Amino acid sequence: MLIFAHRGASGYEVENTLAAMEKALQLNVQAIELDVYNVEGELYVFHDRRLENKTSGKGLVHLSRKDAINKAKIKQHSIPTFWQVMSLINGRCIVNIELKGYHTAMPVIEMYPALISQLNFTQAQLLISSFNQPYLAQVKQHFPEARVAPILSGVPLNYAESVTQLGAYSIHVDIHFVTHEMVKDAHQRGAKIYVYTVDVPEDIQALKALGVDGIFSNFPDKAADALLSQNANEDHQHWFG
Repeated sequence: MLIFAHRGASGYEVENTLAAMEKALQLNVQAIELDVYNVEGELYVFHDRRLENKTSGKGLVHLSRKDAINKAKIKQHSIPTFWQVMSLINGRCIVNIELKGYHTAMPVIEMYPALISQLNFTQAQLLISSFNQPYLAQVKQHFPEARVAPILSGVPLNYAESVTQLGAYSIHVDIHFVTHEMVKDAHQRGAKIYVYTVDVPEDIQALKALGVDGIFSNFPDKAADALLSQNANEDHQHWFG
């Protein structure tokens, strides 16, 4: 199973900061997940819709000015730009770029070639995900070979059909809604299925038994340890429905 460091190693350092990304790299993670917002044409790595939830700033992130974002502090940390984070990672692992805010598709599309030509990423190391499926369709329109992934927080009537519609590489499912049927349908469509956000060892083992291809975890090192454990029991076959 592929383990994504969720918002960097966010169990150890402040999420989506350079410190969280550096910690993830120190843990030799296979993959890192991060979130991006568009602020006056600049992509910033941040998760929440509003600044005051986690920073010294105030207001909606996407309606802020760049100078306000640059001044806002998450504890002692600054909100990094997308390019700063990608420059730090520099092709050392897979990166899942979640298009979180409004109007994030086109800036990522514009930067996509430079991520490969200037920052040592391969196409296989870049995975672009979003709840906003039209954004993913935009990415595929410009770069048909790009890896994209719809994110689900529920069980659609047609399970993983969006994979086929988008030509997606993977589908990302909330742990509260992952089912045997969803896993089977994703695999039949030739897609990976990754589950978020998973930190409990028993859940990790149960998902492994279910056949999912990867997880997002705030503690990627502990998740890796849980995968090595042989404590999975027969009850896990009924863990998810």
